[in-house]
Parts: sequence; C-alpha cells; structure tokens
Amino acid sequence: MKRIKMLIVDDEPLILEEASEALEFEGYDPLTASNVRDALKIAHGNPDITLILTDLKMPGQSGLDLVEILKHEFNNKLRFIVMSGHGSSDVENSVIEQGFTFIRKPLDVDELTEIIKLRLKN
Repeated sequence: MKRIKMLIVDDEPLILEEASEALEFEGYDPLTASNVRDALKIAHGNPDITLILTDLKMPGQSGLDLVEILKHEFNNKLRFIVMSGHGSSDVENSVIEQGFTFIRKPLDVDELTEIIKLRLKN
C-alpha cells in the first residue's frame, strides 16, 4: 500500500524530528524542510505530496508565504495545516479565516495525528 506523503516545514529541528517520527509511526511518509526555499524544492520534486504542515513564523519567508506559493502552483490540490507557538487568538483566527487548519505548538502528537486524519478526509 502506498503511504501518503507529507511535508513538514519548521525552523526548529526538534519540531521537525518530533512531527516526522509521529507521522512515520502513523504510517505516513514525512519529508522535512527547515525553511520555505527548501520546502519549495522538495514540493517541486515530489508532486505526490498530499499535505503540508508548516510553521507560521520562520526566518525569511513565512509559512503563509509558502502556502500562497504552493496553492497557486498546485492549483489548490494540497491540504495545509499551519502551526505556531507564537499564535495569539488574532493570529489563529486569521489563519482559520483564510481556510487553513491551525494547531498550536508545542505539538501534541495525538492531536496532530487526529487533525491530519480529519484534513485528509475533507
């Protein structure tokens, strides 16, 4: 059975490792990037990616920058989850109003995997 491929983007190595291990344990095929530039390279080289899990605030370009670029390039075929440890309710509401799922850091891996299962159904 083919595993669902996902891309995790975060500038914090521990978040990348934790999320990647949790998703691999759940049977997914996670790829990781620590910035938007590397994420774009990976996305372009892996057109079978289904979901992007991205940090909101990163040095240089933000997670929302990444989402906007990939939405355009992939014609809205990707699903996105935006995460942040800096999220105020205003930031969270803004992300949700744009149609994206939001999750707070530090990550709760059980919550993360449940959210991913829901996003993949819709």
